[in-house]
Amino acid sequence: MASKFSSAYIKELAYKWERGLLTESEKADFEAWYNNHDDESAELPTNYDGEEVIQDRLLSRLMSHMHAGPSEKKYNRSRVISMIAAASVLLVMLSIGAYFYRKESAGFKQERMAASEDIDPGSNKAILTLADGRKINLDMATDGALAEEKGIKISKTADGQIVYEVMPTPKNGSEAISYNTIETPKGGQYKIVLPDSSRVWLNAASVLKYPTNFDNKNRTVELKGEAYFEISSDKQRPFLVKNDRQLTQVLGTQFNISAYAEEETVKTTLVEGAVRVIPSSSIGNKAGNLPTILSPGEQSTVLNGEMSIAKVDLTPYISWKKGVFYFDETRLADAMRQLSRWYDVEVVYSGKVPDTYFYGEISRAKTLSAVLKILQEGGVRFKIEKAAGKNKLIVY
Repeated sequence: MASKFSSAYIKELAYKWERGLLTESEKADFEAWYNNHDDESAELPTNYDGEEVIQDRLLSRLMSHMHAGPSEKKYNRSRVISMIAAASVLLVMLSIGAYFYRKESAGFKQERMAASEDIDPGSNKAILTLADGRKINLDMATDGALAEEKGIKISKTADGQIVYEVMPTPKNGSEAISYNTIETPKGGQYKIVLPDSSRVWLNAASVLKYPTNFDNKNRTVELKGEAYFEISSDKQRPFLVKNDRQLTQVLGTQFNISAYAEEETVKTTLVEGAVRVIPSSSIGNKAGNLPTILSPGEQSTVLNGEMSIAKVDLTPYISWKKGVFYFDETRLADAMRQLSRWYDVEVVYSGKVPDTYFYGEISRAKTLSAVLKILQEGGVRFKIEKAAGKNKLIVY
């Protein structure tokens, strides 16, 4: 569809949008152009710097445009998505892209990070500790059978997950329950299929302790860190997830629990089914919070023994499982803790922590420097340092 706006005018609007200089009338024109633009007829400029580079820069400017935080600029999600969509059209429409890539923003020169300073993203890494104390480094173990314990076969699959299979052997009712523990380091993640066929995705710097075979009463596991659960339905044996701040009771459902020790809160986000959340302070305490049953799309937050419930967008809380950092009004300190866990770096602040908020999504498959290149458009500067075998991320 032909546009009533000239190419030169659209380029001017794009230049201003990229720098946050649009007036209200120009914003209206820019959105009108986008809503009526036929992007199939667009052509790439012949001298642009690469689609992925331009995508990153446009995302950077969007995040920078809104980094002041919710108290100063509040954007709803549909508005953000509209602006990102408009940025995507610009990738293939405007030769201005090549221009603003070669021109540094006024008053802020982006520092380039040498390849030798870069840090690769996390990967499938974990340590499996068996009931007898043996430890298996899963990222180094070969595919196939790893061990057998009391009628349970433990295997590693080619796609990087641990599977527990109950073998057809006679049960001894007096036999004590044995436990395994899987622990992901910083920079690691892993998927496990439990003896009841429930599946668990373990995020970086997390620990899951579980029996090698569940008993006839319940299915109880213990979590430190973050995990996404897909639980097999078994009405006779509820699934229980314990940590030091809450107990979650499940029948059959999908949900995410984030319970890192360094975070102030424990967040349980329900995707499907139903779960009952009980703060640890309320277990056995009639005066405490009553158990709360979550509905899909709801999230419980436990802080200092008190629990609150809210309806939330699921995306920010489960995107890590899909390989994405999703920032939605995310404070700098919160974003840095995510990077610290995924890239195994120590974050050090040089001076006061900037009051900066981030919006948008970034692939977790990117190297650390590629992620920082996007984030530092928010006016925050970063530097990677390596010393004595340890990686540090300096924020200033």
